[in-house]
Amino acid sequence: MYFRGVISQSDMEKIDKIYKAALELFTTKGFHGTPTSEIAKTAGVANGTLFHYFKTKEDLINSLYLKVKNELVEESINGIDKIDSIKLKVEFLWSKSIQWAMTHPQKLFFIQQYMYSPYITTNTLEEVDKIKEVYIKLIQEGIKTGEIKDVSVDLIYILMTQHLFGMIQYLIMNPEKYHNSEFMNMSFNLIYDILKVN
Repeated sequence: MYFRGVISQSDMEKIDKIYKAALELFTTKGFHGTPTSEIAKTAGVANGTLFHYFKTKEDLINSLYLKVKNELVEESINGIDKIDSIKLKVEFLWSKSIQWAMTHPQKLFFIQQYMYSPYITTNTLEEVDKIKEVYIKLIQEGIKTGEIKDVSVDLIYILMTQHLFGMIQYLIMNPEKYHNSEFMNMSFNLIYDILKVN
C-alpha cells in the first residue's frame, strides 16, 4: 500500500473511511473533479490526516486501486486449489469474478475508470503483475498440459480479461441473464472455445 509508517487499528479505521469516501467520490465525480479536501470531509477526517497516510491524491488513487484489485483476486481464487481440471479452474475464476462484480458494481467501475487514467504508476504496475500471477500460472499450466492454445500468455490473459469485462457489462445491462444457468454456461463455453485446443 502507499501509506507510510506503522498502522494501528485506529489508523486502519481512518484509512478505511478515506477509501470508502474516495471510492464514492471518484466514481461519481471523477478523479479530476474530486479534491482531497472533499474526500477528507466526506470521510470525517482532517485534510492533514489524509496526507499523513497518503502523500498525494495520486498515491490514494493507486492505493485504492490495489486494494480493490486484491479484493477481487482474493475472492475469485478462494477455493480454486480444490479443483483439478484446467477448464473448471478457468470457469471457477470466471464465475467468481462475475459474482464479485455483480455484488460490487461501484468497485468494478472504479477499476475500469482507473485502467484508462493517467494515474497509473510504475510501482502499481509492478504490484499488478504480482496480483495477476495466479492467472498467468493457470494459463501456463493449461498450455503445458495441452488444454490451452500455445500462444503468447500475455495475449491470452488480455483476451480473457477483456471478454470477462465485456460479459460483466452485458450482465449489468441484462441482470436477468445472470440468474439463467443455461445462458451462463453457454457464455462461458463460447469464451473458452477461443482458448482451448481443438
